[in-house]
Amino acid sequence: MNERERFLSILVGGLLIATGIWWGFDKYNTAIKSRQNQIDLLLTTQSQLNEKRMQGEFANRQMGEYLVRSLPGDPEQAQAKYQQWLLDLVHDSDLSEALVDANSSREISGLYQLLDFRVRGKSDVPGVLKLMHAFYSKDYLHRIRDLNVTENRQGGFQVEMSIDAVALLNAPNELPVREEPSWRVDGDLASYLDPIMNRNLYEPPNQPPRFGGQVDLEAVVGRDTPTPLPFNDPDGHQMRYELVDGPYEFVSLDSRSGTLRIRSDQKTEFDVTVRAIDDGYPNRSSEQRLKVKVLDPPEPEPEPEPPLGFDDASQTVLTALVLGRDEWTAWLHVRTRDETIKVRKGDDFEIGSQKGTVLEVNARSVILKVGESEIELQPAGNLLEAAKSSSSNN
Repeated sequence: MNERERFLSILVGGLLIATGIWWGFDKYNTAIKSRQNQIDLLLTTQSQLNEKRMQGEFANRQMGEYLVRSLPGDPEQAQAKYQQWLLDLVHDSDLSEALVDANSSREISGLYQLLDFRVRGKSDVPGVLKLMHAFYSKDYLHRIRDLNVTENRQGGFQVEMSIDAVALLNAPNELPVREEPSWRVDGDLASYLDPIMNRNLYEPPNQPPRFGGQVDLEAVVGRDTPTPLPFNDPDGHQMRYELVDGPYEFVSLDSRSGTLRIRSDQKTEFDVTVRAIDDGYPNRSSEQRLKVKVLDPPEPEPEPEPPLGFDDASQTVLTALVLGRDEWTAWLHVRTRDETIKVRKGDDFEIGSQKGTVLEVNARSVILKVGESEIELQPAGNLLEAAKSSSSNN
C-alpha cells in the first residue's frame, strides 16, 4: 500500500468514526429529550390532578355549607316547613292580607329539589324593607326571584314576591333549623334601613357640619363671656346647637345662634362638649370638645390723654435770646394766645403737646428736654417742628 492509499484509508476511517460518534450523540440527545418530555408530561398531569383534587375539596366544603343551609331532603317536608316559615315571616313583618302559596316542586339534575312559592300582601315602605331584611337574614338556600311593589289605591303598596328555595336530595329530613343569621345582611334592622330610608333622592348626600375654630377658650372671672361657635355647614343648611356635656352651672348655649356663654366667679378649668345639627335630609351632626380656662381680669391699661383740639406748640416760635446780668433768657411767643413765655436754664414749661425742662440757653439757641428727647430751638424756629425733627433724628 503506497502513501496515497494509506492516506485515503485513514480519511475514510476517520469519516466512519465521526459518523458513528455523531449517530451516538444524536441517539443520546433524542433519549434525553424523550425522557424530559415524559417528565414534563408527568408534572403537568400531577399539576392537573392536584388542581382537580383542590377543586374537589373546595366543592366538598361548599357542598357541606350548602347541606347545612338546605331544606330537608324530602320534598313534602321541605315544602311544608318552608311554607310555615314564610307564614311566620309575613306575620312578624306586618304584611296585611297576606297569602303564601306553594306552587310547584321539581328535581334538578338529580341533585336537589327546586321549590316555588309566592307571597302576596299589603304594606308600607318600612314594612316591605322589614320583610326583606327578615327574609335575607335567614340563612336558607333561597332567593327572591321576582319582586313587584305597586302603589295601592287604599294607601300603602301591594307586594308580590316569587321565591325559589332549594332542598338537596341528600339532606337529612331531621336537619336542624338554621338559627344563625346570614352574614350577607347586617344583623341590625336599623342599620339595614338607614341607607335606604334616610336618603335624599334629589340632592347629593348631606354632609355633617364642620368645626373651624380654636378648641381652647378663655373667659374672665366674674364676667359673662359670649363665644360664637365657628361651625359651618358645607351644604349651606341651617344649624341648631346642643350642649352635650359640661358644667351647666358655668356654661349655657343658645340653640339658634350657637353662642356659648361662660360665667364663673372663680378661676377654674373644665371641658365642654357641643354639637351642631343641620336641617338637611337626613340630619347630620358633629360634636366638638372644647377646653375652657377662666382667668383673672387683665391689668387695666392707662387711659390715653385726650387729643388736643389745637396744639399751641405748632404756633410757638423763639423770638429772642436775651442776656441778663448772669444768664440768658429765651423768649417763646405763643401766637394763638399772643403771649410771650420767658424761660431760663432749669425752668419747666408746658406749651400745647410739648412739656419739659430747659437744659440750656445761650447766644445761638435754647435746648429743651421733652421726654427722652433734646430739642434745639434757634431764633424764629417753630417749637413743634423742632420737636418733630428731633424725634426723627433719634
